[in-house]
This record gives sequence, C-alpha cells and structure tokens, in this order.
Amino acid sequence: MNKENNKKYKKPKAWLMLLTAKAVIVNKNNDVLLLKRASKERMHAGKYDLPGGTMEQGETVEQALIREVREETGLEIANAELIKISEYPEGHERSDELKALRFVVKYNGDDFKDVVLNEAEHTKFEWLSIDKAIEKLSDEGFEKEKKETLIEAKKYLEMKNSLENWKRCLAEFDNYKKQQEEARKDTVKYATENIVMQVLPVIDNFTSSVAHIPEDEKDGAWVQGIMFIKKQLEDVLRENGVEEIKVKIGDRFDTQLCEAVEDNSCSDCKTKKKFKNKIKKVVLQGYKIGDKVVRPARVIVE
Repeated sequence: MNKENNKKYKKPKAWLMLLTAKAVIVNKNNDVLLLKRASKERMHAGKYDLPGGTMEQGETVEQALIREVREETGLEIANAELIKISEYPEGHERSDELKALRFVVKYNGDDFKDVVLNEAEHTKFEWLSIDKAIEKLSDEGFEKEKKETLIEAKKYLEMKNSLENWKRCLAEFDNYKKQQEEARKDTVKYATENIVMQVLPVIDNFTSSVAHIPEDEKDGAWVQGIMFIKKQLEDVLRENGVEEIKVKIGDRFDTQLCEAVEDNSCSDCKTKKKFKNKIKKVVLQGYKIGDKVVRPARVIVE
C-alpha cells in the first residue's frame, strides 16, 4: 500500500469497539465481591463495581479477566464461566462501541479476605450475600448493568446448584439401587444356603442307605425309585447353583475344600514315618455355591 493510499485509509468503526470483561467472584461462603470506585476524579466515582476491565492488545478474554482481577484485587482466579453479554441493541448509534462479557468465578481459597485494592481504581471492598449485593446497587446508570449481572449470576448459581443436587440425587439413587440389589442377592444367597443345609442331610441319608443295599437287590425297582428321588434333589441343588466339591482318593488334601476327620481304623498312624497328605477316603461329600464352600468334604487323610 503506497503512502497516498495509506493516508486515505481509515480503520473500520468495529476496530474501535471496547470489550470489557468483569466477574462475579463467589467465595467459599457463597458471598460475592463488590468494589467501590475511587475518588471523584474518576468516572463513576463512588459507585459500586465488579472486578474486571478492558482487554489489551494480544490478550484473550480469559487472560484479560485474570489480569484485571489480579491488578484490582490481588486474587488469582481460574475457570470463569460466561453468564451474560451486555451490548447496545442492534441499530443503536453506539452499538459498535461497547461489548461487555460477564462471568461467574468460584473462588475456593481461604485467602478471599486478603483483597489488595488498586487504590487508583477502588477504595473499598465488601463480601456480601448475593441478595444484599443486589440491594446495594442502583437501578440506574453505571450500577444498573452491574445489578443486572448479579441477578443473572444468582439465576445461574441457583440453576447450577439445582443441577448438582439433581446429579447428587441420581448418584445416591443409583447407589441405593446397587445396595438393594446386593441386599437382594444376599437374601437369595442366604435363603439358598439355608435350604441347601437342610437338604444335604437328606441326600447324605440316601447315599448312606444305598451303600447298605445288598448287591443282589441293587437293580430292584424300589432301589431305582430311591435313586431317582436322590437325583431329583441333586438336580434342585444344581439348578440353584450348588455344586459338588470334586475330590477323590489320592487327591492332595486341600484345607480350603476339605475337612479332615480321624481315621479310627488306623492302628499304626503314630508309627508312620512319613505323612503323605493325600486323601485316603471320602467320608462325606462337600458342596459349594460359586466359590463359597457351604460344606467342606469330610475326608480321611493319610
């Protein structure tokens, strides 16, 4: 671009736009920070204000807000959330002169009272409940827009609090459902174990009775009837998740699955030189539900 053209060139009006960013800072007690503007020499002197100011060249909105809050209060903020955009309406003669972004910032630090004011800009600060802060501000002039910002902040915080409470209720309800499901499983499991412990002696009696049937009668119809009833009981247990503990003679003795009983038939046990730790005989069949042993197998160990 030559000098002649450069002289004629004018910046578009939009380039003259002033962008401001201010924050409603909410401390851990849910109070908000109000500042009071400095002496009469400054514009809007003595009026209540919110921390923040104008952007500088090369800054992002977030960088400008953080810098302005630090310069005016000494507080370090982060995670600002946009709640309001203030501007002149379309068609207004000053519509391109001012755009204002308003944020909410949750300040959880314990040092919120350690506000260090830039006395050239503000001479006083107060932490007030948001309702009291709204009451402090005028419905006219400079304070009107700040009041509108606080009202928007209140709505936003109430909505966010309701959302968090809703999420908390959902989480608690989900935990409740899980607890109820676990309680239901425990009830079913307890009931199953209780029934199993009552049925097992019946099966044991069937097994014991069959063992004493003479060989020439084992194929008799009445014996087959007894064995069919025994199988029906075993099927009921199996359908409820009950399994036999598979142990046999010669297996290594496992204390998790088996219970050793005394071998009264062994007359020379004390004189044995080596303990094999092997199952010599299965005295009583063991059962389990899943990984839980409801009755260990009773065995004689050699």
